[in-house]
Amino acid sequence: MCPWLARFLLLCLPFPVFGQVPKPRNVTMDSVNFKNMLLWSPPAARGGNGTYTYTAQYKLNTKRLPYNDMCNDTVLTHCDFSIEGNYGLLLRVRAQLHSGESDWVEIPFDPYVQTIIGPPEVKVTSRAGILDISFSGPNKESDNTPLNQIYGGGRYRVLYWKERTPSAVKTVDSLQNTEILTNLEEWTMYCIQVQLFIPDYNKSGQLSQAICERTTDDGKTLPWVIAVTFMLSMLVVFGIAIGIFYLALTIYKTTRYIFFPAYSLPQHLKEYLNKPFFSTPHLPTQSKEEEGEPCEPLTFVSEEKEDTGGTV
Repeated sequence: MCPWLARFLLLCLPFPVFGQVPKPRNVTMDSVNFKNMLLWSPPAARGGNGTYTYTAQYKLNTKRLPYNDMCNDTVLTHCDFSIEGNYGLLLRVRAQLHSGESDWVEIPFDPYVQTIIGPPEVKVTSRAGILDISFSGPNKESDNTPLNQIYGGGRYRVLYWKERTPSAVKTVDSLQNTEILTNLEEWTMYCIQVQLFIPDYNKSGQLSQAICERTTDDGKTLPWVIAVTFMLSMLVVFGIAIGIFYLALTIYKTTRYIFFPAYSLPQHLKEYLNKPFFSTPHLPTQSKEEEGEPCEPLTFVSEEKEDTGGTV
C-alpha cells in the first residue's frame, strides 16, 4: 500500500484502529449535600465528523445485580444520580460514536462518605452580656431533609473568637439548633462560625461564613441602678396614690354638694312652713291669771301743781 494512501485512511477513520471508540476521561463524582452528579470529559481522540454520545448506568455495590440506565445516549458530560437514594453504588459511563462503543469507566460511590456537607445557616443576636446563636441545615438538595437526620445523628460545632485575637479560637458543641455563649467580655467584638459534625463517620461539614457581633454589658445590674430604680418606683407609686386620693375626695365633695347642700332654713321658717296654710287665724287671748289682776291707776303730775301741792 502506498504511504499516502495509508495516511489518507487514518485521517478519514471516525475512530482509531480496529473501530475502538476511546473512553471518557476524568470520570468523577461531584456530591454536595447528597446532590450526586457524575462528571466526565470527552475522549481525547476526536470523533471525526460525528458527535459523541454517552450512557451512564448504576447498580448497588454488589456483583449479583444488573446495571440500570440513568442517562442514555446523552450529549451532556454529566448525569444526576441524586434520586437513587443514599446507598453504596457502582457507577459507570461509556462513549458512543456512530455504531461504535467505548469500554465502560466504572467508579464506586458511597454518598454517606463522599458527599460534602455544606455550611449551615447561622444567625447571631446580642443581648446583655451574651450572644444568642441559631443555626439550621444543611439540607438534602432533592427533598430538603436535614442532613443530621439522614445520618441518624449529628451535632453542631460552634467556633468563636475575639476579633482582635483570631488565633484564640474556642469550640462548643450543641445537639440543638441554638446555643448561648456566656462569660464573654463586655463591649467586645466576637466572630462566630458553625459547622455540622457527624461523629459516626468522623465527618465535618463546611464552616459557615464568619459573623461578627459586639457584646453589650456583662448582664449585671449595678447597685446604684437598683437604688435609683427603686426610688423612682416609689415616687411613681406615691404619686399615683395621691392622685387617687384627691380624685376620690373631689368626687365625694361634688356628690355631697349636689345631694346634701350645706345651707338650711331658719327654725321659725321651718315651723311656719310645717303649719297648714288653711288654718284659721286668731288673735292671742289673755290667760286666766291675767284676767283676775286689778288695774292700777295711772297718775300724771304736772310741774305747776307740784308747787301748790295739788293733786289731780
